[in-house]
Amino acid sequence: MTNREETNKSVAKAFKLLSRIVSDGGKSSLTEIAAPLEIPLPTAHRIAETLIRQGYLVRSRRGHYHAGPELRILHPNLSIAEVASGIARPLLAKLARKYKCTAHLGVLEGGMVTYLVKAGNTETELFTREKMQLEAYCSAIGKILLATEPEPELEAYLDNGPFVSLTANTLVSPDILRTEIASVRDNGIAIDNREVSEDLFCIAVPVTDQDGRIFAAISLSFHQAEITSQKIDKYIPALNDVASTVALKLAGCP
Repeated sequence: MTNREETNKSVAKAFKLLSRIVSDGGKSSLTEIAAPLEIPLPTAHRIAETLIRQGYLVRSRRGHYHAGPELRILHPNLSIAEVASGIARPLLAKLARKYKCTAHLGVLEGGMVTYLVKAGNTETELFTREKMQLEAYCSAIGKILLATEPEPELEAYLDNGPFVSLTANTLVSPDILRTEIASVRDNGIAIDNREVSEDLFCIAVPVTDQDGRIFAAISLSFHQAEITSQKIDKYIPALNDVASTVALKLAGCP
Protein backbone atom coordinates (compact mmCIF):
# COMPACT_ATOMS: atom_id res chain seq x y z
CA MET A 1 0.00 0.00 0.00
CA THR A 2 1.34 3.44 -0.95
CA ASN A 3 1.70 6.28 1.53
CA ARG A 4 -1.23 8.08 -0.11
CA GLU A 5 -3.45 5.02 0.18
CA GLU A 6 -2.43 4.57 3.82
CA THR A 7 -3.21 8.23 4.54
CA ASN A 8 -6.61 8.00 2.82
CA LYS A 9 -7.43 4.90 4.83
CA SER A 10 -6.51 6.64 8.10
CA VAL A 11 -8.60 9.69 7.23
CA ALA A 12 -11.56 7.48 6.34
CA LYS A 13 -11.30 5.71 9.70
CA ALA A 14 -11.19 9.04 11.51
CA PHE A 15 -14.28 10.36 9.75
CA LYS A 16 -16.20 7.13 10.28
CA LEU A 17 -15.37 7.17 13.97
CA LEU A 18 -16.18 10.86 14.36
CA SER A 19 -19.50 10.50 12.57
CA ARG A 20 -20.54 7.53 14.70
CA ILE A 21 -19.53 9.22 17.97
CA VAL A 22 -21.49 12.39 17.13
CA SER A 23 -24.62 10.50 16.08
CA ASP A 24 -24.39 8.34 19.20
CA GLY A 25 -24.39 11.42 21.44
CA GLY A 26 -22.11 9.97 24.10
CA LYS A 27 -24.36 7.04 25.04
CA SER A 28 -21.99 4.26 23.92
CA SER A 29 -18.38 3.66 24.88
CA LEU A 30 -15.56 3.98 22.37
CA THR A 31 -15.16 0.19 22.52
CA GLU A 32 -18.80 -0.30 21.50
CA ILE A 33 -18.52 2.24 18.69
CA ALA A 34 -15.19 1.05 17.27
CA ALA A 35 -16.02 -2.66 17.16
CA PRO A 36 -18.66 -2.61 14.36
CA LEU A 37 -16.45 -0.22 12.38
CA GLU A 38 -13.64 -2.79 12.62
CA ILE A 39 -11.30 -0.15 14.03
CA PRO A 40 -8.86 -1.58 16.59
CA LEU A 41 -9.38 -0.03 20.00
CA PRO A 42 -5.81 1.40 20.28
CA THR A 43 -6.31 3.06 16.89
CA ALA A 44 -9.72 4.40 17.96
CA HIS A 45 -8.17 5.87 21.11
CA ARG A 46 -5.41 7.58 19.11
CA ILE A 47 -7.98 9.05 16.70
CA ALA A 48 -10.22 10.21 19.55
CA GLU A 49 -7.34 11.86 21.41
CA THR A 50 -6.27 13.68 18.24
CA LEU A 51 -9.83 14.90 17.67
CA ILE A 52 -10.02 16.09 21.29
CA ARG A 53 -6.82 18.12 20.86
CA GLN A 54 -8.28 19.71 17.72
CA GLY A 55 -11.57 20.53 19.47
CA TYR A 56 -13.76 18.17 17.43
CA LEU A 57 -14.55 15.89 20.39
CA VAL A 58 -14.81 16.23 24.15
CA ARG A 59 -14.58 13.43 26.67
CA SER A 60 -17.89 13.22 28.56
CA ARG A 61 -16.81 10.42 30.92
CA ARG A 62 -14.35 7.54 30.95
CA GLY A 63 -14.41 5.90 27.52
CA HIS A 64 -17.25 8.10 26.23
CA TYR A 65 -17.00 11.05 23.85
CA HIS A 66 -19.23 13.82 22.56
CA ALA A 67 -19.21 16.48 19.83
CA GLY A 68 -16.70 19.28 20.44
CA PRO A 69 -17.00 23.02 19.72
CA GLU A 70 -15.03 22.94 16.46
CA LEU A 71 -17.65 20.66 14.93
CA ARG A 72 -20.09 23.57 14.75
CA ILE A 73 -17.91 25.03 11.99
CA LEU A 74 -18.26 21.85 9.92
CA HIS A 75 -21.85 21.18 11.01
CA PRO A 76 -23.71 24.50 11.47
CA ASN A 77 -26.93 22.69 12.39
CA LEU A 78 -25.25 21.22 15.47
CA SER A 79 -26.65 23.37 18.27
CA ILE A 80 -24.41 25.02 20.82
CA ALA A 81 -26.52 23.36 23.53
CA GLU A 82 -25.60 19.92 22.18
CA VAL A 83 -21.91 20.76 22.28
CA ALA A 84 -22.20 22.34 25.74
CA SER A 85 -23.99 19.26 27.04
CA GLY A 86 -21.03 17.08 26.20
CA ILE A 87 -18.62 19.49 27.84
CA ALA A 88 -20.75 19.99 30.96
CA ARG A 89 -21.77 16.39 31.61
CA PRO A 90 -18.56 15.16 33.36
CA LEU A 91 -18.23 18.45 35.25
CA LEU A 92 -21.79 18.26 36.56
CA ALA A 93 -21.37 14.61 37.43
CA LYS A 94 -18.34 15.54 39.53
CA LEU A 95 -20.34 18.23 41.36
CA ALA A 96 -23.22 15.83 41.95
CA ARG A 97 -20.85 13.29 43.49
CA LYS A 98 -19.08 15.90 45.59
CA TYR A 99 -22.23 17.44 47.05
CA LYS A 100 -24.43 14.30 46.96
CA CYS A 101 -27.10 16.00 44.90
CA THR A 102 -28.53 16.09 41.37
CA ALA A 103 -27.10 18.43 38.72
CA HIS A 104 -28.82 19.60 35.54
CA LEU A 105 -28.18 21.60 32.40
CA GLY A 106 -31.24 23.03 30.70
CA VAL A 107 -32.33 25.36 27.91
CA LEU A 108 -35.51 27.34 27.23
CA GLU A 109 -37.72 25.96 24.48
CA GLY A 110 -41.21 27.31 23.88
CA GLY A 111 -41.41 28.85 27.33
CA MET A 112 -40.47 25.54 28.99
CA VAL A 113 -37.20 24.27 30.42
CA THR A 114 -35.81 21.28 28.54
CA TYR A 115 -33.29 19.26 30.56
CA LEU A 116 -30.37 18.17 28.37
CA VAL A 117 -28.11 16.82 31.12
CA LYS A 118 -28.97 15.13 34.38
CA ALA A 119 -26.22 13.86 36.66
CA GLY A 120 -26.56 12.44 40.14
CA ASN A 121 -26.47 9.33 42.26
CA THR A 122 -29.37 7.07 43.14
CA GLU A 123 -29.48 8.33 46.72
CA THR A 124 -30.75 11.69 45.51
CA GLU A 125 -32.77 10.50 42.52
CA LEU A 126 -35.31 13.07 41.35
CA PHE A 127 -38.31 12.87 39.05
CA THR A 128 -36.46 14.71 36.29
CA ARG A 129 -34.98 13.02 33.22
CA GLU A 130 -33.07 14.15 30.15
CA LYS A 131 -35.26 15.63 27.38
CA MET A 132 -38.03 16.19 29.94
CA GLN A 133 -39.67 19.61 30.03
CA LEU A 134 -40.72 21.58 33.12
CA GLU A 135 -42.42 24.92 33.60
CA ALA A 136 -39.91 27.78 33.63
CA TYR A 137 -41.55 30.09 36.16
CA CYS A 138 -41.12 27.74 39.10
CA SER A 139 -37.67 26.25 38.42
CA ALA A 140 -34.27 27.77 39.13
CA ILE A 141 -32.99 27.05 35.61
CA GLY A 142 -36.19 28.51 34.16
CA LYS A 143 -35.83 31.75 36.11
CA ILE A 144 -32.26 32.21 34.86
CA LEU A 145 -33.40 31.74 31.27
CA LEU A 146 -36.51 33.90 31.60
CA ALA A 147 -34.25 36.66 32.93
CA THR A 148 -32.37 36.63 29.61
CA GLU A 149 -35.49 37.18 27.55
CA PRO A 150 -35.97 40.62 25.96
CA GLU A 151 -38.59 42.67 27.78
CA PRO A 152 -41.37 42.25 25.17
CA GLU A 153 -40.95 38.45 25.15
CA LEU A 154 -40.86 38.31 28.95
CA GLU A 155 -44.01 40.43 29.24
CA ALA A 156 -45.76 38.21 26.69
CA TYR A 157 -44.79 35.17 28.79
CA LEU A 158 -46.04 36.74 32.02
CA ASP A 159 -49.29 37.76 30.34
CA ASN A 160 -49.87 34.20 29.17
CA GLY A 161 -51.00 32.82 32.56
CA PRO A 162 -52.52 31.63 34.71
CA PHE A 163 -49.54 30.03 36.45
CA VAL A 164 -50.33 26.86 38.37
CA SER A 165 -49.29 26.37 42.01
CA LEU A 166 -47.33 23.13 42.23
CA THR A 167 -46.77 23.68 45.96
CA ALA A 168 -47.73 26.25 48.57
CA ASN A 169 -44.45 28.06 47.77
CA THR A 170 -44.87 28.37 43.99
CA LEU A 171 -44.78 31.98 42.78
CA VAL A 172 -47.80 32.45 40.54
CA SER A 173 -48.51 36.19 40.55
CA PRO A 174 -47.14 37.90 37.40
CA ASP A 175 -46.09 40.90 39.49
CA ILE A 176 -44.21 38.73 41.99
CA LEU A 177 -42.61 36.74 39.17
CA ARG A 178 -41.56 39.97 37.49
CA THR A 179 -39.84 41.08 40.70
CA GLU A 180 -38.23 37.66 41.13
CA ILE A 181 -36.87 37.68 37.58
CA ALA A 182 -35.51 41.21 38.02
CA SER A 183 -33.65 40.00 41.10
CA VAL A 184 -32.21 37.09 39.10
CA ARG A 185 -30.95 39.54 36.48
CA ASP A 186 -29.25 41.63 39.15
CA ASN A 187 -27.68 38.75 41.09
CA GLY A 188 -26.88 36.21 38.38
CA ILE A 189 -28.32 33.32 40.40
CA ALA A 190 -31.78 31.83 40.78
CA ILE A 191 -33.36 29.72 43.49
CA ASP A 192 -36.30 27.34 43.57
CA ASN A 193 -37.21 27.08 47.23
CA ARG A 194 -39.77 24.25 47.34
CA GLU A 195 -41.65 25.73 44.37
CA VAL A 196 -41.65 22.60 42.21
CA SER A 197 -41.75 20.04 45.03
CA GLU A 198 -42.31 20.49 48.76
CA ASP A 199 -38.97 18.92 49.70
CA LEU A 200 -36.80 20.25 46.87
CA PHE A 201 -34.35 23.16 46.81
CA CYS A 202 -32.49 24.16 43.63
CA ILE A 203 -29.94 26.82 42.78
CA ALA A 204 -28.91 27.78 39.23
CA VAL A 205 -26.46 30.01 37.37
CA PRO A 206 -26.24 30.96 33.68
CA VAL A 207 -24.02 29.42 31.00
CA THR A 208 -22.75 31.70 28.22
CA ASP A 209 -21.51 31.02 24.72
CA GLN A 210 -18.23 32.22 23.23
CA ASP A 211 -19.79 35.66 22.65
CA GLY A 212 -21.02 36.04 26.22
CA ARG A 213 -24.68 35.35 25.45
CA ILE A 214 -26.63 33.24 27.93
CA PHE A 215 -28.09 30.19 26.21
CA ALA A 216 -28.41 27.66 29.04
CA ALA A 217 -28.28 27.29 32.80
CA ILE A 218 -26.93 24.71 35.21
CA SER A 219 -28.29 23.82 38.62
CA LEU A 220 -27.83 21.74 41.74
CA SER A 221 -30.90 20.19 43.39
CA PHE A 222 -31.12 19.04 47.01
CA HIS A 223 -33.67 17.75 49.43
CA GLN A 224 -34.75 20.73 51.49
CA ALA A 225 -33.51 19.27 54.78
CA GLU A 226 -29.93 19.23 53.46
CA ILE A 227 -29.73 22.98 52.79
CA THR A 228 -28.14 25.66 54.96
CA SER A 229 -27.12 29.20 54.08
CA GLN A 230 -23.47 28.25 54.58
CA LYS A 231 -23.78 25.46 52.03
CA ILE A 232 -25.48 27.73 49.51
CA ASP A 233 -22.52 30.10 49.69
CA LYS A 234 -20.14 27.35 48.55
CA TYR A 235 -22.43 25.93 45.86
CA ILE A 236 -22.58 29.18 43.89
CA PRO A 237 -18.80 29.43 43.20
CA ALA A 238 -18.72 25.73 42.29
CA LEU A 239 -21.52 26.19 39.77
CA ASN A 240 -19.93 29.33 38.37
CA ASP A 241 -16.63 27.47 37.92
CA VAL A 242 -18.38 24.85 35.80
CA ALA A 243 -20.21 27.51 33.78
CA SER A 244 -16.91 29.32 33.15
CA THR A 245 -15.20 26.12 32.06
CA VAL A 246 -17.99 25.34 29.60
CA ALA A 247 -17.78 28.87 28.16
CA LEU A 248 -13.99 28.65 27.78
CA LYS A 249 -14.17 25.28 26.04
CA LEU A 250 -16.89 26.55 23.71
CA ALA A 251 -14.52 29.37 22.80
CA GLY A 252 -11.88 26.79 21.89
CA CYS A 253 -9.70 27.20 24.96
CA PRO A 254 -8.09 24.00 26.30
